Amino acid sequence: MVKVESCVLCGSDVHIWDGRHPPVAGAPYPWTFGHETAGTVVEAGENVTGLAIGDRISWWLTHGTLREYCVFKPSEMAIGKLAPHVTWEEGANIQLLAAVIRGVANSEPAPGQRALVLGCGAVGLSVMQLALAMGVDEVVAAELIPFRREMALKLGASATVDPGQPGWDSDLGPFDIVYDCMDEDHAPGRNTLNTALGTLEIQATCVIIGISSHAKPIDTSQIVLKGLTIIGAHNHNIAESRRLMAMCCQWVADGTVKVSDYVTHRFPIEETQKAVEAAASQADGLLKVAITLD
Repeated sequence: MVKVESCVLCGSDVHIWDGRHPPVAGAPYPWTFGHETAGTVVEAGENVTGLAIGDRISWWLTHGTLREYCVFKPSEMAIGKLAPHVTWEEGANIQLLAAVIRGVANSEPAPGQRALVLGCGAVGLSVMQLALAMGVDEVVAAELIPFRREMALKLGASATVDPGQPGWDSDLGPFDIVYDCMDEDHAPGRNTLNTALGTLEIQATCVIIGISSHAKPIDTSQIVLKGLTIIGAHNHNIAESRRLMAMCCQWVADGTVKVSDYVTHRFPIEETQKAVEAAASQADGLLKVAITLD
């Protein structure tokens, strides 16, 4: 049993709230939000090993953690212990890292490579930092919102572009990897992924990480003629997920990956409605919304 200390809203929470998230669209209410969470172990069953009462942890993955206490089976989870100096909000954001690092790892990033990240919400900013930490030499970030472009530069992007501008992709490539973290629902009329495929090198890789509520048209001729590899972000191997979770905890603890500035807005749990509305607004100056359970 874990006492939840912080729950940070994910874009998928917003999509659940407004009915656009594909896995739960049409599912009956009530539906409890939350999965980017950190908390304190307050009880442990006799068969639980490796965890003790008082441990500060984050974990991947359970849904419905926006509550004061939650219970789960550690044998089914990838659990990371937080260093003493890591804040609760940083710990909650480690779950986000643990989710997206699998997509970055699947692309097999290597020194000498250039990468393009589409979308600089918290997912894209995390992908950008993780790709750099795992070896790529350079990352260019494409983002519509000025505040997020500034954040990308602060966190290590070599350059940023506005995909809402005509010709935004001119003279950018070639790239070895494209990470699609764009929420196309907030960019109507712009097929950024299809455009980005044109910037890829021969036999390059595209990793699709962001989830949209509608199908994205893709020019398959680019995939055929360039010999591109298109892969998804998920990896359901629990042993690998635990290894990557430990890596994320270490990188946050030593500052290799910085998530301390992700949360820009905070609400108590009694104001969850306002919190979700804020997260849905995509306002300039907003990145992540945290809900506190004090």
